[in-house]
Amino acid sequence: MPVSFDLIKIGEEYSRKFLAEVWGYAAYQALARGVVTPKGDSKIILFVTAEKQGSSEQYADKLLDEYLHWEGPNDHFAEERMVHARSNGQEIHLFFRAIHHTNFIYFGRIEVIDVEVKAKYPSKFIFHLNEYYSDVTYNTVSEQWNRAQLLSVFNLYLKLPPGELNLTNEEIKKLAKLIGKSESSVAMKLNNFAFTDPYNKQNGIIGLEEGAGQVKPIWDEFLSNQEDLTYESERKLSEYQDKRIEESDSDVDFQVSDLKGDYIVRNVKTRINQNVFRKMILKTYASKCAISGINTPELLVAGHIIPWAENEKERLNPQNGICLSNLYDRAYEKGLICIDTDYKVLISRRLKATSHKEFYNDFFGRFEYKPIHLPRSYQPKKEFLEYRLNLFDR
Repeated sequence: MPVSFDLIKIGEEYSRKFLAEVWGYAAYQALARGVVTPKGDSKIILFVTAEKQGSSEQYADKLLDEYLHWEGPNDHFAEERMVHARSNGQEIHLFFRAIHHTNFIYFGRIEVIDVEVKAKYPSKFIFHLNEYYSDVTYNTVSEQWNRAQLLSVFNLYLKLPPGELNLTNEEIKKLAKLIGKSESSVAMKLNNFAFTDPYNKQNGIIGLEEGAGQVKPIWDEFLSNQEDLTYESERKLSEYQDKRIEESDSDVDFQVSDLKGDYIVRNVKTRINQNVFRKMILKTYASKCAISGINTPELLVAGHIIPWAENEKERLNPQNGICLSNLYDRAYEKGLICIDTDYKVLISRRLKATSHKEFYNDFFGRFEYKPIHLPRSYQPKKEFLEYRLNLFDR
């Protein structure tokens, strides 16, 4: 029977029982399976649960930013229809919930953008949440965003991992309240920044295109003047917090009382920007040392490949940083170790001269010629590694 979505609103919660009544089914069990194809209708309806009951078939289904990653049923029901839905004029509608025995949120019409069809195993689909995000984008773009708000969101974008740009993130909720925007608006802008992020484009990471034109000038400005824009974004954020900039972040610990004039500004700016860079690199490497895997943040450093003092333009380029523990950062800075353009660890002749000592193999020898742990995005730029390699005493 044809089903109507006239009474169904995007972003609202619904139970299968309610939907069955609205659509004229005798019982909600008719909607019990994950893929529903109403008789006499061109629509396909997906009911997706991320965390399923222990007794149910455990498919790897998740929402990531504005995309649904979904595994089709073992019987491959309606897969062919979904793959060709757009060309055949058919609609795919999504109801999604995070955990079983809760209501579903309606995300509107979605579209297949990638599929890996398998015969013996569940096929893997990626859908774009077209209708849900265009609806939210319309509301976002229709509101006025000022520069201070955009810079504050950009500041948060620099510090958040790619998979955490969604409404469940507490940092997003906190910022939305601080700058007077809705949580969905802030999440949308973060995904716009992800779309325009040139480093993402180099690594095939996607974001949200609709509304991205509003944030692209911020990225362009960052690329031409990283230090000034990063500092301005921190300053705007501190103004929203009603704090002095040196008080806005508990990770920044320094005194300015003995400094005077322009030196205060330069000193504060340098410390603030170094702190932002540290957060960018730690989140990129999931707070793990790229060599040893140590994951205690207090022991980690955002090491520069090209030193801070030697290239102002690339000081805050995330591809000019590697997350290292204090020991390996110090060794890297002193030229005792290096990382080649294949991302493998090299050890200097000076350090090898200590190979007879007990500590050598535990802390250095066992890592020689082993690749570092590479992040998904912002991988070290090879020309930067080449610069440091040319100075290395092999």
